[in-house]
Amino acid sequence: MNDTRPLRMPDDFSASSLARELALRIAGSPADGSIPAAAASGAVIWVDAGSEVVAHLDSIQTRLLKGTLLVSIDLETDQTGRSPLIVALTLSADPKDPAGLVATTDEYPRGHGQLAARWGRPLQAAVWASLLSIAQDHAAQHSGVPHAITITEGRLTLQAGPPLSFIPQTGPGPGNGHDHDGDEEEEDDGGKGKDRDRDDKDKDKDNDKNRDKD
Repeated sequence: MNDTRPLRMPDDFSASSLARELALRIAGSPADGSIPAAAASGAVIWVDAGSEVVAHLDSIQTRLLKGTLLVSIDLETDQTGRSPLIVALTLSADPKDPAGLVATTDEYPRGHGQLAARWGRPLQAAVWASLLSIAQDHAAQHSGVPHAITITEGRLTLQAGPPLSFIPQTGPGPGNGHDHDGDEEEEDDGGKGKDRDRDDKDKDKDNDKNRDKD
């Protein structure tokens, strides 16, 4: 079976090319664990907690606005019929934004209320997971990790680079090791405190003896 995805992942996607790539990924995995095949009918059945919905992959459309990705897909159940749901993801439009892999979305997708209430969040999760999968494949071909997904008018851009490294602080400083001088001072103070306690007790005993003699 031939994979219909391009051999190399581009740095930039238009609305139409992104829709095609999402359609290949958003189908999900077969319930029997087999390798998914391209759906000849352009539709797949999603199963969740005993419920089923038909996802019409050939209906996927995307729109790229500055900082916003809109993904529309038709879902269909026996109770609701076929109706589109629109997932809106807000991402950065600045390629230098350090939060380039952070997205926000609405509580539910836009569209049919009953469909959105039951299948909205699984759809949002599927769209975001598919987008991250695209970014990860793009980064892998550059021997790196995803750094950013940015959205400008009519274009989605992927950025990859080396993994971010963290070098722990090993020198003296707050929270690193112990202040040994401080420990010694505390120990010395503690010894002096004990000596003072003994002197005070001895004085008290002498005073008691003197009172008894009187």
